[in-house]
Amino acid sequence: MNNVTRRSFLVKSSLAAATLLPLYGRVGAAQSAPTAVKPAGARVLVDWHSHYASRAEVRFFSDRGQAPRIVTSSDGIARLQNVDTASFAAGTPAVFSPSDIPARLRHLDQNGIQHQLLTQTVALGLDATVPIEDLRPLFRAFNDELAEVVHRYPDRFFGVAALPTADPQWAAEELSRAHRDLGFIGGSLPLNAFSTLEGARTLAPLFAAAQTYRSHFFIHRAPASSHVPGQPPVVIPTDTDYARWTLISNSHLAAGGITLGLTDFLDPYPDVTVQVIMLAGFLPYLIDAIVPAAQKAGVKDPLQRLRRLYIDPGPYSRIGDWVELAASKLGADRILFGTDYGVNGGTNGDVAPAIATLDQALTPQQRQLIYIDNSRTLLKLKGRTV
Repeated sequence: MNNVTRRSFLVKSSLAAATLLPLYGRVGAAQSAPTAVKPAGARVLVDWHSHYASRAEVRFFSDRGQAPRIVTSSDGIARLQNVDTASFAAGTPAVFSPSDIPARLRHLDQNGIQHQLLTQTVALGLDATVPIEDLRPLFRAFNDELAEVVHRYPDRFFGVAALPTADPQWAAEELSRAHRDLGFIGGSLPLNAFSTLEGARTLAPLFAAAQTYRSHFFIHRAPASSHVPGQPPVVIPTDTDYARWTLISNSHLAAGGITLGLTDFLDPYPDVTVQVIMLAGFLPYLIDAIVPAAQKAGVKDPLQRLRRLYIDPGPYSRIGDWVELAASKLGADRILFGTDYGVNGGTNGDVAPAIATLDQALTPQQRQLIYIDNSRTLLKLKGRTV
């Protein structure tokens, strides 16, 4: 597998002498707060798939009179009541409270994880259910709060900005602010904005700004704003929903991976990196069918085009043969370690099962890439040394 990507080629050539952007900007007093001590002997450099719940979101959801909103049940516990979307089954209202950073740091230390990428909970589908007039102040408040955490613990956390798809120009301005003033490395976006090339192209102003800052995009499964065309219709299954939501989710993930990998959308943005969660769904399983079909259609080097993407296993890190398959089809050098660490601690507040599973499923060489080397390579492209 050829390890030379469009990213490393450009950095080694014309961009090698470029001046790196400032790593941190203005966040007030939070910058001078004490930092946490790095865990000794970290086994994993970065957990690239984690979610952060903010006080700003709690306030916002608590003030709403309709879903998505926070309701306090008879037991006195605040729970988030969401709505069904094409990528999210609302189900029973779930406990929602601000993330516990000290507990998160303990979990990371206990499992030998040195850094974590903090992202907004885009899986909630806010782009599809909340008006843009409300999203702008909410996302700005979230980004400011996330910046406080990142600057308090600069040796432990990286951040990506919450960005709306309904207003790409405002999103571009907020991304610029996130790089310039907040010290973030990029932004997070809902996957279904990339279901088709037509939909992806609506985000051209945002990606033009991202090219300037060499941004990293975290793409999580979720519907985008109705302003984005070409998204799959909202299908609410009425039978075997426990299986059909998995089918819907993985189909959407694969569609997004195809748009980002095989179309020309990313061609004008060679300095932008893109991470699709959950192994891009069914995409690794379809590689052997997609590649010859693309070649027959005249696509040059379709596998290398797909390898422009980074993928992370997220919750699938606990299904070893899925990660093993993805490594064999796309290459272990395109997989980032990620656990889907959630708003209140992740899957049972424990990332140990993910590491234990991958330790068994992957070769030492694959683990070295996924646990350490890929993160170091990607962060170097963003001007970060770890």
